[in-house]
Amino acid sequence: MEDRKIPDVAAEAEAVVQKLPKDRYGNIALKTSQLRRFLSAVNAVTNRIMVYHARHLDERQLPLKLASEVKYLKVKFAYQAGRMREVQKFGEAARIKEHIDEIGDSFERYQGFARYMEALVAYHKFYGGQDK
Repeated sequence: MEDRKIPDVAAEAEAVVQKLPKDRYGNIALKTSQLRRFLSAVNAVTNRIMVYHARHLDERQLPLKLASEVKYLKVKFAYQAGRMREVQKFGEAARIKEHIDEIGDSFERYQGFARYMEALVAYHKFYGGQDK
């Protein structure tokens, strides 16, 4: 039996969040709303991908249109990062652009990325990320 390495997106996300800069009160400087804006964009793409996948159950590759939407998430993230320095630092620590580039047209890699983003938001909240 082959020894497979199972990606642990939760551990990776937790490690990233634990290293995020804190404000003078010990709270994570990055606000939940800043993360949720990008997560909303990811969720919108995820919904379109899931609709496609429901109609093409055997397909493991994303069609060009959906793969392009995945790549465009880098632009959405760049916009948020350009507005707030904390988002930029978070993106670098979480390797958001690299993760998006690694997806290519793979349905499975996209699912992993979407889970990673959810885990980042969850651990951000768990470790005291503030809403305001």
